[in-house]
Amino acid sequence: MPTVIIRPDAISSDSGFDQTGSNLLSRINDNDTSTFVVNNVSTGAFVATIENNSAYSGATINNVVVSITGNTINEKVSSASLVVELRDTSSLLQTSTLNFGTTESTQNGDEYSTSLTPSVVDGLNFLCTPDTSGITIKEVFITVD
Repeated sequence: MPTVIIRPDAISSDSGFDQTGSNLLSRINDNDTSTFVVNNVSTGAFVATIENNSAYSGATINNVVVSITGNTINEKVSSASLVVELRDTSSLLQTSTLNFGTTESTQNGDEYSTSLTPSVVDGLNFLCTPDTSGITIKEVFITVD
């Protein structure tokens, strides 16, 4: 199976960011790092569901990895972390903590590889919860391999 990139297709809940709902979604799933959302030193979180892709239908799926591109809100904030909870339709699959600095970078969560099928991948969603340092999130995607 070729590697497939899937992106968020809906935001089911959000708080604490400068954008909400479809505006938040359009800034983190557009494959454009010049658009972004900001959590400015407050508590917050968002839950995103992930698009389906026929490219992995009927295929053996070895693993999935959540990736997020971002950075701290400014040079005065040297680091910020983001906890990402990868979930299927009914349970928590994995938790990863991603750490960002002042320059833009793409951080990868831990590889998840337990009992993956196309229907499990179709049901993936995740919860992103930043610490209160201040973070800019530019892109969110999952690599399916």
